[in-house]
Amino acid sequence: MKSIIRFFAIAVLFLKGLNGYSQDPNFHVYLSFGQSNMEGAAPIEAEDKINVDPRFQVLEAVNCPDLNREMGKWYSAIPPLCRCKTGLTLTDYFGRTMVANLPKNVKVGVVNVAVGGCKIELFDKNNVENYVKTAPEWMLGMLKEYNGSPYARLVEMAKIAQKKGVIKGILLHQGESNTGDTLWPKKVKIVYDNLMKDLNLDPKKVPLLSGETVHEEQKGKCASMNKIIATLPQTIPTSYIISSKGCAVAPDFLHFSSAGYRDLGKRYAEKMLSLLGYKSDSPNEPFIVQAPVGFDQLNPSVPSGKVETVSYDSKTVGTSRKATIYTPPGFSKSKKYPVLYLLHGIGGDEKEWLNGGSPQIILDNLYAEGKVEPMIVVMPNGRAMKDDSATGNIMAPDKVQAFADFEKDLLKDLIPFIEKKYNVYKDREHSAIAGLSMGGGQSLNFGLTNLDKFAWIGGFSSAPNTKKTEELVPNPEEAKKKLKLLWISCGDNDWLLENSKRTHDYLFKNNVPHIYYLEPGVHDFKVWKNSLYMFSQLLFKPVDESSFAKYTVLGATAQTNIRNAKYPQILPDNRVIFKVNAPDASKVQIDLGKKYDMQKDGQGVWNVTTDPINGGFNYYSLLIDGVAVADPSSETFYGMGRMASGIEIPKKDGDFYELKTVPHGEIRIMKYFSKGTNSWREMYVYTPPGYETSSEKFPVLYLLHGGGEDQRGWSTQGKANLILDNLIAENKAKKMLIVMLDGNMGNTGGIAGFGEETLKAFENELKNGAIPFVESNFKVATDSKSRALAGLSMGGLQTLYAGIKNSNMFSSLGVFSSGWWANNPKLSDPQYEFMKNNAQSINANLKDFWISMGGKEDIAYENCKIMMQKFDQFGIKYKYSEYPGGHTWPVWRHDLFLYSQLLFK
Repeated sequence: MKSIIRFFAIAVLFLKGLNGYSQDPNFHVYLSFGQSNMEGAAPIEAEDKINVDPRFQVLEAVNCPDLNREMGKWYSAIPPLCRCKTGLTLTDYFGRTMVANLPKNVKVGVVNVAVGGCKIELFDKNNVENYVKTAPEWMLGMLKEYNGSPYARLVEMAKIAQKKGVIKGILLHQGESNTGDTLWPKKVKIVYDNLMKDLNLDPKKVPLLSGETVHEEQKGKCASMNKIIATLPQTIPTSYIISSKGCAVAPDFLHFSSAGYRDLGKRYAEKMLSLLGYKSDSPNEPFIVQAPVGFDQLNPSVPSGKVETVSYDSKTVGTSRKATIYTPPGFSKSKKYPVLYLLHGIGGDEKEWLNGGSPQIILDNLYAEGKVEPMIVVMPNGRAMKDDSATGNIMAPDKVQAFADFEKDLLKDLIPFIEKKYNVYKDREHSAIAGLSMGGGQSLNFGLTNLDKFAWIGGFSSAPNTKKTEELVPNPEEAKKKLKLLWISCGDNDWLLENSKRTHDYLFKNNVPHIYYLEPGVHDFKVWKNSLYMFSQLLFKPVDESSFAKYTVLGATAQTNIRNAKYPQILPDNRVIFKVNAPDASKVQIDLGKKYDMQKDGQGVWNVTTDPINGGFNYYSLLIDGVAVADPSSETFYGMGRMASGIEIPKKDGDFYELKTVPHGEIRIMKYFSKGTNSWREMYVYTPPGYETSSEKFPVLYLLHGGGEDQRGWSTQGKANLILDNLIAENKAKKMLIVMLDGNMGNTGGIAGFGEETLKAFENELKNGAIPFVESNFKVATDSKSRALAGLSMGGLQTLYAGIKNSNMFSSLGVFSSGWWANNPKLSDPQYEFMKNNAQSINANLKDFWISMGGKEDIAYENCKIMMQKFDQFGIKYKYSEYPGGHTWPVWRHDLFLYSQLLFK
């Protein structure tokens, strides 16, 4: 008995000893080792010693009396970080970048042990004695500071660091002294494996980041070694290569300059941040957007839940069926739990998640970190038939139908069984359903049509069994009230992405809050495990809908991208990610009205994430070393007087210009010889659905573009054909032709081309060139009641000039974002005088005189306001419309949408 008591007494003392220190999970430690570029070979400049966040610390690996530092103690990471008299190192700006992008409660510590000129063999603990024996004399002093073994010192310091924090990664920069050594990756693995063993680390959770030597483009003397370094991930799967391309170098072409170390350190940090799951484009709001490295790896030190298989009687199928159940760590029968029903894919069964997704490990780790609510997870067989095995032809009609039949089995048989066997909540607020692929489709189908049963719904890479969202959410307002969380996720290279996008698009347009989560990946468990990791943390707790836009790794590719171009990408909050490959450029910007400076990565690719961009069509340009050019990844549009890039941003009220399954008209490009200008010209002509087979004569809207654009504008930027197709299909607009003219009249003078002579030239072209050609070559009515004229900006001035002076030729005029210039009375006063003298005939001739503006932010707003005051004085009748958005195509699309519904009725 005494021996037993003694044993327990010793055990208690031992445990107290262990608890004498406790690891802070929010103190991230990184071990750095290598040769001179890790040691730091560049001067420490004034900027490197200021503004060091105290959250970034260094564990001194040698005694430095001159710096008042002792080996084995932590200090603010003011350089030097390696030894007492070393220079600036990449580790300096690795740590600074890390703390700048991590939450404020997270600290970063580094342990830097490096020896200039050493081979990797110096860090092989089993061969260090032999290495030291043959080491050059100039290296002996450095080795002495590490007591003859840099590796041993690194491990010694790492163990001290582990008393305070958690080792998150290993940073390596070495290779110059091993140039040409094809065994280098294996030698690195020996060191890495020893570190994992000696420090009791899991390589699947502690990645190795290894940087290139000075790049060949920077004339690196050891650049040939980079090809060998690039093979390291083949030997160490958890290793990642950091590019040195473009990093500034020292005159010896072996080392980096101070600027080069700053850049290289930042690149190490950006990779590590991504491995930790953090966004790198929003340092002011550090936010985990994906599962960190090691999230799905077993951790023996954390409590584990229990997995069991149960059988339940299914009246739906007429047999006993199986389900896999996960109960959380510390499960108690006396406590009530919420339930997540987690569904498999078409080729799986109740064991698929367990075999491929490790949900029990993912959830155990999340419980240990306090990131997930305790819940029971039910993984059923979603194939509701007597032979529900995933064998034979899994695509057979009866097996596919069984996935739909599972809805009844779930609601009538499985859920009642779970509620009877386990102490669970029975209300919808504590019930969630999610699944992958076919199970994702089931989850959306069953969850959204049974909102009285489920408040939390997730579809991971949902399959084509997903019903049309109009069927799933026929009443968006009801869905908004009942849904706690709707999660839709998919890999960007998943062939089933269109199903998720279709669902998202509908929900977006109908203002149903949801998370649309895109990540790099295909149709596999890498994506689905990450979805489970992210989705499960949101369940059964208060949800902030305003944060939904943050939950994505990638944005959706813009519809204006050229085929297969991945960028630009649009994030859910309408911020845009641009990437441009311009390795030789010194400065690159994106010009969206506001200019955004881009940052170059190690591959010569420039990156930026913008502020939220207005919905609809937006022009933009690349500025490469000050020269405005079109983005090669985007479609180009004639605007601003040149070919420019354009990006289409989703717009919630943009349904009226979407491509829909309705009868479509045609856009015809017509070359004609104009008697008005005595030259060849071009027009774009929209003919409505049924034009070819119809015997009727159609009315015509002559539609004019703005300054810097041409006849292409209204069809490409304006989507005039789609707007009319949709309106005609809904019987909201008459069938009509739209003639889109080129309003550019050459060098005819005037302010910005809008002078009297230019306007007169356009009037002549309209009357003697365009209209006669249209009426001679198309089936159109030729009376004034069947003609309308409208235009935007410059085209609005042309409409005011030619339309008002010839009001007997038109039944309607539309002036979009335009008005006579208040500061040009020489031009405007004669027009006002004409209108004043002819007000009665203008009012009699025009059925509609429609004026619109893009709100106060429209550059033409004040001119238009002054003009309408004049009209009021003259008694000119008009209608005014305002749609916020400025002097932009989204406004003009909406103008055409409203105006065309007034015409020819």
